[in-house]
Amino acid sequence: MKRVGKWNLRNYIETIKLSVHYTRTYYLSIFLAILGVFVITIVLFLLIVLIGSIPLSIYYGPFDEIFDVFDSIGDALSGVNDVEAVGIILFAGSALLAPFLIALGALFGIGQEVFEGGTATAEEALLWYRQKFSRLASGGIIQFFFIIVPIGIEYIFASYYFPDQMPDTTTLTFLVFIAALWFLFCSGMLSMVFPSIVDGMSVISSIKNSLKLTWHNSGAVFSIWGTFSSLGLLLLGPVIIQEFTDVILLTDQVYDLYILASALVLILLILPIYVLSVSRTYLIISDPNIEEEQEIHTEGSQ
Repeated sequence: MKRVGKWNLRNYIETIKLSVHYTRTYYLSIFLAILGVFVITIVLFLLIVLIGSIPLSIYYGPFDEIFDVFDSIGDALSGVNDVEAVGIILFAGSALLAPFLIALGALFGIGQEVFEGGTATAEEALLWYRQKFSRLASGGIIQFFFIIVPIGIEYIFASYYFPDQMPDTTTLTFLVFIAALWFLFCSGMLSMVFPSIVDGMSVISSIKNSLKLTWHNSGAVFSIWGTFSSLGLLLLGPVIIQEFTDVILLTDQVYDLYILASALVLILLILPIYVLSVSRTYLIISDPNIEEEQEIHTEGSQ
């Protein structure tokens, strides 16, 4: 396996700069592709809700409408202690994360097309779905289990030791820190899975390749992953602080608006730049010769 000799500041700056450039150049196509990703995410999420409604309907009785499931979840939350509520919220959040990871993979197909061919169309994202949906979906599911299962195990142990009430602030902070650290570390280690699948590898080979590339090029992978994770945390920081502390940073009048604006910025701006940055990083650490070719192509397109 070839790999870049040393990931330096120049590689990092060029990767971000080229990703911003291509996002601006092909934004309409990327935007349409993102819409497709979220349509598929919603469809898969509703499918999960439909399947999950079967045991709920046995317990609560038949539902007149699919959205009655969410009312039942609300009833369940209102009748449980804090520890059980965290488990229900974690499960509900997982039901949304899983289909998002499944749908996200096709965007990396656009990333490859941008840096190798210098073009991007929304149809290419749909083409990647048709050609490699099973691999992309399997890759998303495996990443989901790698990330969520250890966090779920941590929750099970915590609920065993604290069955009826939330742990004290110090213990809770430590548990949340460990879960967040694992989420960030594992997501970074697996960030090359989708580019590997797009490159033609099987799902298992893509997992191995991502771990190997990240192990040998940790500076390259985690500098990009850390940048965009930090941007996301910085953007959502006021909401996180306000939800988990007594500090009030946003008034009620702007709180919902801020959440909506933050979500739009994350989805419509940060996400495409991140996908392109990861795609270019993958190409560089897989084949260092691609870096010079991309810079020559970009200079000609500006």
